[in-house]
Amino acid sequence: MSLPAVALLGGIVGLDATSFPQVMISRPLVAATLTGWILGDPASGVALGALHEIFSLAVLPVGASRYPETGTASVAATAAMLSSTAAGTWSTLLVALVFGLLWERVGGATVVIYRRSIEKLLLTTSGDALPSRKLELRHALTLGLDFARASLVTIGGVLLGSSLVVHLAPRADLPAGLIRGAIAVAAAAVLGGTLGVFGGWSERHKAFVLGAVAGCALLALR
Repeated sequence: MSLPAVALLGGIVGLDATSFPQVMISRPLVAATLTGWILGDPASGVALGALHEIFSLAVLPVGASRYPETGTASVAATAAMLSSTAAGTWSTLLVALVFGLLWERVGGATVVIYRRSIEKLLLTTSGDALPSRKLELRHALTLGLDFARASLVTIGGVLLGSSLVVHLAPRADLPAGLIRGAIAVAAAAVLGGTLGVFGGWSERHKAFVLGAVAGCALLALR
């Protein structure tokens, strides 16, 4: 595994979430796909990223609200999954998915700590505004700190997640149909809960039914 490349991607993804440049590479689908591409298995990255994206649709990162950091968690979970010799199995996918959903809470907690730190960094003891040059330098410093934070969160997630995948995936070696069904039911429940975000059942019922039919068809083909 190219851990430096994954750490670099994690830092960029963490920056994109809020600090810069907000071009949506921090979305789980994109972040996981890029991780899979870096590690030589973009298809597995797409599969895990799509599932993380479904579970992240209800998260609205608006203003100063607290929310899980889904991007770095997706990078870490994908890298952890692909580090296993059993990558590509349903049990490995399940463990990586659950780990990613838990690790995004850790990432979200570090965002809160980071925000409180830069608040203190930008405030002056006198309460006066900083000169423009000093403000620019501190702004650049905060970007660097956010990048470092996201990289460390990603590296920590990869190391912990890899260990969990190696030890837990063999124990979660349930029938593939049972794992697929459990993931499908959970994903469908989450999607149903996000209907209100996108206009509710009255406006999106056709798209929801079409998506449900398409998802069932894909499961049947597998």
